[in-house]
Amino acid sequence: MRYFIVHAHPEPQSFNGALTRHAVATLREAGHEVEVSDLWAMGFDPVSDRRNFTTVADPAYLKQGAEERYASEHDGFVPALRAEMEKVERCDALVFQCPLWWFGLPAILKGWVERVFAAGRMYGDGKWYENGVGRGKRALLSVTTGGGSDIYADDGLNPKLSAVVAPIQHGIFWFNGFTPMPPFLAWGVSWCPPEQRERYLQEYGERLRRLFDDPAPSYPPAAQFDAETHRDLIPRFMVHWARTGGGNGLDPALQRAHDAAVAAAKDRREVLYEYAADDHSQGWMHVRAKDEESAHQLVESLPLGSQRRHRVTRLARPQ
Repeated sequence: MRYFIVHAHPEPQSFNGALTRHAVATLREAGHEVEVSDLWAMGFDPVSDRRNFTTVADPAYLKQGAEERYASEHDGFVPALRAEMEKVERCDALVFQCPLWWFGLPAILKGWVERVFAAGRMYGDGKWYENGVGRGKRALLSVTTGGGSDIYADDGLNPKLSAVVAPIQHGIFWFNGFTPMPPFLAWGVSWCPPEQRERYLQEYGERLRRLFDDPAPSYPPAAQFDAETHRDLIPRFMVHWARTGGGNGLDPALQRAHDAAVAAAKDRREVLYEYAADDHSQGWMHVRAKDEESAHQLVESLPLGSQRRHRVTRLARPQ
């Protein structure tokens, strides 16, 4: 397999640097090909404008998308960008290695995306989502954070990390056809002890070795959305549930299995939300299914489904 790592950290001795070096060694030892674009070492210019092109479609007015499409038709990208585009096109797996800065990518990496994923060459005219340039390829975000995991939890001070990385997972990877794998997260690396850093390195190596063996999350394809309005064609249902049987006990192993199944269903966009009362006696789910029977089958197939009574209500389409 061919792996392409886009590395974005200014300090070579940083933990991000250690992760990239470990990734390269691990993958090459396993027989894979690895290319690395170290953006700071390359002096990569993140500003996207006419400097992207050797061609000019309209000298009087810069419309970036139109210039990108014109350059795509006339081999008009500067050599530095063309080289990065070719790396994306020939890889089997795309990896972003970076710290989380201000709830997003470092500016140099965001600029790389804006310049490299150009209209016409990389997306457009039906070439997006399941038909994108990344079709059949996988993508992994490997990110370090300053804060610990608790601050990004459901009840944490910061937004949930899944919401923070959605513009990357969905808006960059899946939009361009790559299958986004669950991110690799190294929490609070500026203050975690050396032994934890070593564990992160070992876990990262394992994630990379299993990248094409692990089950891939399923994102909703563009075919499930109206071709003109791009609104979802799959209905939504509210599922109210109550636990059956007496007693307050709940098997922890069964609850963990249920939570894992719900997380996988969320990745497939079949379950959108689930909330439960403190005692897990009742709660509700928001699900996406083709009809009421399918919604019933979905919630009953979950590990706790047989221990709950369900009431399914179809939701009105938003105006």
